[in-house]
Amino acid sequence: MTPPVIRLRKTGLMEQYHITRHFLGMDSCIVASAQYVAQDGAALNREILFPALRTLIETHAALGLRLDGDEATEDVYLARLSMVDLSRVVEFSAKDNLQEAYESQLARGFATQTDLPLWRVQLLADNTIVFAVHHGVCDGMSLMVFLLGLLQALQNSESGDTDTSHLVQIPTSNVLFPPVEQATNVRPSLRTICSKLFDSVAPASWTKMHSAWTGLASPLTPNVTTHVRILPLPAPDIVALCAAARTQGATLTSTFYVLAVSALSQLIAQDPARYTRIGSAVAISLHGVAGIPDDVMCDYPGVFYAHPRVAPDFNWAEAGRVARVLQGQKRKGREIVGMLGFIQGKYAPYMKRQLGTKRETGFCISNVGRVQPPSVGGKWTIGRTIFGQCDVVTGAALSINMTGDPTGALNVAFTWGETSLETSFVEAFITSLQKGFGEVIGKAE
Repeated sequence: MTPPVIRLRKTGLMEQYHITRHFLGMDSCIVASAQYVAQDGAALNREILFPALRTLIETHAALGLRLDGDEATEDVYLARLSMVDLSRVVEFSAKDNLQEAYESQLARGFATQTDLPLWRVQLLADNTIVFAVHHGVCDGMSLMVFLLGLLQALQNSESGDTDTSHLVQIPTSNVLFPPVEQATNVRPSLRTICSKLFDSVAPASWTKMHSAWTGLASPLTPNVTTHVRILPLPAPDIVALCAAARTQGATLTSTFYVLAVSALSQLIAQDPARYTRIGSAVAISLHGVAGIPDDVMCDYPGVFYAHPRVAPDFNWAEAGRVARVLQGQKRKGREIVGMLGFIQGKYAPYMKRQLGTKRETGFCISNVGRVQPPSVGGKWTIGRTIFGQCDVVTGAALSINMTGDPTGALNVAFTWGETSLETSFVEAFITSLQKGFGEVIGKAE
């Protein structure tokens, strides 16, 4: 007998946005990974991993969810599963190719209204855990909560839980946080409304988008095939960069933003008459302004859009300016969520209209910060933390996903769609970005 569906609440503006995009085949998931190393050299296996995952499932409501309702409309709900069968969501791989694992995960969505949860885990041969989750229930910051929570669960399971059963009952006591618009004020200002209205009705030649580079046009038919390149940057270089940035009033994110604009500007400089700007975006977490605890898994992202002028040379003053703008966007970024209210219930036709058209953004930077485990030691340590995302159909042509690991190193995952950019262009961009990074570091030392 099939257990009854237990609806917890209706989805919110941002959750519904991500759910509709997934339903239409325009997005698959977001992914994060970390390598877990034991002091005694133990290898992660079912007997060690399942008890740790059990702890996480029993702690986080987001890991016990499915969807219920019409995902093409606003009539869709987050529903609680009765149990999670770990043998159906944990995959064991004999390989340790992380780039290949990311590309495989990002090509796959979820069966959203079955007895399976909206996430899965892949264990690679080198003790790396790859966690993929539906964007409708988790954002980038939540991925880091999972990775750190798994570390803590591994430490605790050494002296506690030895239940290796693959079936986990979902507690009814788990707290599911409200949608972001109920946790904080997302009402857009009149200025924001007028700006968006102008962009939608004004002749294209009057807008900044007209002369902005945004990669290749979105495809007529959705294709979530995603390419990935992972670039590790050593801790000493990141320490030097951050020190230099502080003296200029800049941040790691704003510095990489300007480096990205510089690298792209050099690649498109041969066509200055066509491109004078670059469509860009920076992901912003709304956890802080919504008062969400650091250890909660939810979908509370925001975004800041801009169209910087083509500028081949790196400029510290610009990096400082961008840092100040992003600081202000921590609150103002909520308005973009509020603007979704104007298309609520009509997400599907809105998204379909974007197919075959010019993209809004050429690149998007997401920085989920440095993963910092508790100071209390244990048998297990965590390292090489990375995250990536899909959204390659109508989203940014290129995503630059940044994560700091406990060593102080920075791991950058570049993700782009098969139909959003040529691979040769992205590889040239990465080379140019690395060169610019090296020049900035050289001057800082």
